[in-house]
Amino acid sequence: MIRTCTALIYLAIISVSSSCTSTTAPITVPNPHAKAINQIYIQKNGCGPSSLINAYRFGSPKWNAANQKITGDTDKKQFDFLVKYYGRIFSRHIHASQRWNPRTGINNLDLTDLANDFQTKQKLNLPKLKLTTHFIKTKKSHSKLLKSTHKHFTASLKKGFPPIISIKRFAQKGSVWRQVHGHFVVIHQIPKTLPPNATAFEVKYIDPWGGTIKSGTIQIPKKAFFAINAAEHKPKFKKSPTLTIDFPQSTLGRHLLKKHERSATILDASITP
Repeated sequence: MIRTCTALIYLAIISVSSSCTSTTAPITVPNPHAKAINQIYIQKNGCGPSSLINAYRFGSPKWNAANQKITGDTDKKQFDFLVKYYGRIFSRHIHASQRWNPRTGINNLDLTDLANDFQTKQKLNLPKLKLTTHFIKTKKSHSKLLKSTHKHFTASLKKGFPPIISIKRFAQKGSVWRQVHGHFVVIHQIPKTLPPNATAFEVKYIDPWGGTIKSGTIQIPKKAFFAINAAEHKPKFKKSPTLTIDFPQSTLGRHLLKKHERSATILDASITP
């Protein structure tokens, strides 16, 4: 009888442990085994359209359907299709410029427009995508911004769409800070929850530069910097206005920095349903 009770207690402990493990499992893209597009062999400034294709591929079946509407039986043909028919349209945000420019790529506002234009014209029954900038608003702390950003990514993944995030590096050139690099990647995995005192959270992301899944951290800034929210009507440089990113497996413009030059890589914005 004692042995039976002991066995039952042991099974109960295993059951509870298993339950705890499952509730703390990370949130991952719906289609984790999809093939990522590699922009290196297609277009060196093509991270925006490439990340949109990756988001469709790694998303749920309804978002996978969007990928099926992108004409082409190779990654390059699919990329060229998006750029030709939805990128070579005049921007609503930059005067006398097209959404896509092979020399400069595409900005986050135009990439959002490109995606929605594609979904509409292809008659896809999908939610409209929107751009969210991740900058501190009035009376909001970095801690609250970290939590709201995690919540925002969680909501997008639960809707079946892996968030496309815009990353920028700002550097101090003399006495002036300015943007030196921009890149798009797609969120692949995030923690299910954050502790109340969280100062960072780890992510896995799909980097179109190489077409691989890498790891890094989104965190509260450890050092002061200056950056700008280019999506604002009258943007101004502000001190440490957003979260920083530590993606050691990606260069993110480090080659553009001079020795001992101060810089910060920031989470600029995300594109989600």
